[in-house]
Amino acid sequence: MNIKMLLSMIMSTVILLVSGAFHPTGSQELGDLDKFETALEQDGFVVTPGSVAVFNWAKDWCESKPGVGHAWYANTEPYLALQVPKSVEEPSVQQQRFQLRPDEAIVLIGLTPPPEKYFGFYPYLSTRMIDGERRPLKVSLGDAVNNATIKTIGPTPFNSMVALIFTPDQGTDARVRAALRRAGYPEAIINTVVFPASMLNLGYGETADELDITVRNAMWEKPADGDAYINDPPLQLFRVTPRFEGTADPFPAPRLRVRGTGQTEMDLMSKQGELRQGIIDSYEGLHAKDYLALPSGYEGYDHMQTFFDLIGDTRDGFFLDAGYVPEFRGPTDEITLADDEFLMIYGVNHVATGKSTYQSINVYASKLEDGKVSIGFVDDRSFPGTATPYLPQGDPAGKLMYAYKVSRNCGSEPNCLQLSSEGCPRLTIDSDTFLGFMYRMYLEPATKVGAAMPEILYDRILKFSPRAPQP
Repeated sequence: MNIKMLLSMIMSTVILLVSGAFHPTGSQELGDLDKFETALEQDGFVVTPGSVAVFNWAKDWCESKPGVGHAWYANTEPYLALQVPKSVEEPSVQQQRFQLRPDEAIVLIGLTPPPEKYFGFYPYLSTRMIDGERRPLKVSLGDAVNNATIKTIGPTPFNSMVALIFTPDQGTDARVRAALRRAGYPEAIINTVVFPASMLNLGYGETADELDITVRNAMWEKPADGDAYINDPPLQLFRVTPRFEGTADPFPAPRLRVRGTGQTEMDLMSKQGELRQGIIDSYEGLHAKDYLALPSGYEGYDHMQTFFDLIGDTRDGFFLDAGYVPEFRGPTDEITLADDEFLMIYGVNHVATGKSTYQSINVYASKLEDGKVSIGFVDDRSFPGTATPYLPQGDPAGKLMYAYKVSRNCGSEPNCLQLSSEGCPRLTIDSDTFLGFMYRMYLEPATKVGAAMPEILYDRILKFSPRAPQP
C-alpha cells in the first residue's frame, strides 16, 4: 500500500471519529491526495512530490559516513528532514536545503507523531550569501508549530491528521487552502507556517537564500512507536509552484509568542546554595570545584543579524551550556574525569516548577576529534527524590530540585549517569575526554514557547576529586 492510499484511509477514519457520521472509505467527501493534486493543477499550479527522510548526525558520525565531520551536539532522538524537489525543472533532485520563489509553497500532509513530550515543525534559514560567499546560518524563522499549538481535529495533537503550508505568500496560501478543502481536508487541520519575505532573499540562483524544514521529537511514551514513525514517516510532501509568476502578496513577518509569565525561580536561589553545600558535605575529604552553565542560542533573529550559525535553534526551548562548548559562544571549561573523579549536576527541576514541559541534560565528548557526540543522557523523569538526601529532612524544596552524579564508573550506584561510548566504535572515552553539557528545557506550558531567560535559575556542576583542583 502506498502512502497516498494509507493517508486517505487514515483521513477517513479521523473524520468518521470526529463527525460521528458514516462515510465509506474513498468517499468524495474525504481528504484525498490525488484530488488535492488535481485541484491545484486545475488552479494553475505545478505539483512536484518530495519526500521525508530521517537524519541522525550522531549515528552517521559513529558509522564514519562520508562527509559527516561531527555530530554537532545533536539530541538523542533522530530528526526528520523534508526533502524538497530542487525545482519544477529538476523534480528528481531532492534536497534538504532548498530555494523558494516568493509565490511558491511547500505542503506537508499526514499524521503528527505518536504520543511524546514534544514535537515541532521548524522553518529555517539554512545558508545565505554573506560577503560574497555562501555560509551556513541555520537560524529559526520565528516560532515552530509544536504539539501545544498545532491545529488538528483529533482528541490529542498526536497521531492526528494535519496539513502544513510553508509559504511566503498570502495568495498562494489561500489557493492551497482552497485546494485542500476541495479535496476534503477540513479547515481545522490546516496550518500555515510563514517564510517571511521581508527577512529573506527568495528566488533561485547564487544570491538566493537556502531554506530547510526540520521535525524534532522528544521523549516518546512508547519508544517502539516513535521508532516506527521516524523510520517510515506517514507524511507526503509537495512543492507547489504557480505556472505563471504574478504579483506577490507576502505575509508580514509573523508575531512571536511571548516568552515569560513574570513568575521566576529566584525564590530557590538560596536553596540552591544549600543544596550545593549539602552535596559538598556528603563527600567530605574530596575536593570540589564549581562550574557554571550559561544561556545559549536564545533567539534566532539575533543570530541572523550577527551572522552566527546556531546549527538549528528554536524559540520553543531555553538552553544552557557547560563544560567545553566553544562553538555556541559558550564556556570553554576543560572538564575531564579521571577514574577516581566524578561530577554532581544539580539545580532546579524546571518541570516541577512549571517552567518547562520537559528537561533533559546531554553530556558530550566535545572535542572535534571526538565527534561532539552524546555519551550520556538524563531527563526530568529521573529527578524526583534525588535532591532530598542533600537538604534538611522534610524540606519541601526537595520536590523542586535535583542532584545527579555523572561518572565513568557508576557501577550499581543509583542516581548516577554512566558515561559510555557504546554503539560508537570510533569513540574512546578516557581521562582526556573533554566533556560538554547541554541543558534543554522545552515549552513552558503557560506560554507554549521556551521560558524567559530572567525567570530561570541556572543549573550548576560540581567536580569532585581526591586532589586539590588546579587554579
